Amino acid sequence: MRTIALISGKGGVGRTTLVANLGLALAEMGKNTIVMDSSFGTPDLALHFKLEKSVYTLNDALMGETTLENVIYTGPKGLRIAPAAVTLEQIRKTHPERLSEAMKQISEDTEFVLVDAPGGLRRETVAAIRAAKETLLIATPDMISISDCMKTRLVAEFLGSSPIGVVLNRVSGEEFELDKNEIKEIMNLHVLAEIPEDEMVGRALKAGKPLLEFDPKSPASRAIVSLAGKLIKSSTK
Repeated sequence: MRTIALISGKGGVGRTTLVANLGLALAEMGKNTIVMDSSFGTPDLALHFKLEKSVYTLNDALMGETTLENVIYTGPKGLRIAPAAVTLEQIRKTHPERLSEAMKQISEDTEFVLVDAPGGLRRETVAAIRAAKETLLIATPDMISISDCMKTRLVAEFLGSSPIGVVLNRVSGEEFELDKNEIKEIMNLHVLAEIPEDEMVGRALKAGKPLLEFDPKSPASRAIVSLAGKLIKSSTK
């Protein structure tokens, strides 16, 4: 089982959208996949699957009020989703540090667990990194995002989580953007994917569907499917 925390140095880079759709792409390729929302302060993963009114959430499991199995819902293509609570009361009661222990309940036939970690270096971020064996760094192709991502990478390595590469998201080809070779040199990591800015992302979110289900042929969808293929291929090496 591969447990991968998707992390970024800052918010607004499209990390949650990537978690939802990368998970769906893996599920479509026949991989038993779970996506988890550990961004407890700003939980958004549920919105991609219309699960914001879920009876049980990951918060309940971390509070010891139910099992992890009870907070995992089945979505499109058999993707399994563990959403976080959106109410302030549940957010306050949550214990992010219990995430590692909760993940031990995941069934052995699971092949990928993608953990949506919040931007920055909050305690939820640290908990997500500790719970995952690998990290995938998400950034937009600008100097501020890359600089913040570098700091997050150092923390991940200090916590013992191996970075597997960088994903550049919301790439629009503007003059101020760094190219992938520059970013590879700065980060000393491979750029695994460049996902273009895509207007269909907003439309899909409004419809309460992941992008790959809403428009599988959109430019961003194709790039995400390609990334999923790379993760699967690297699992077999």
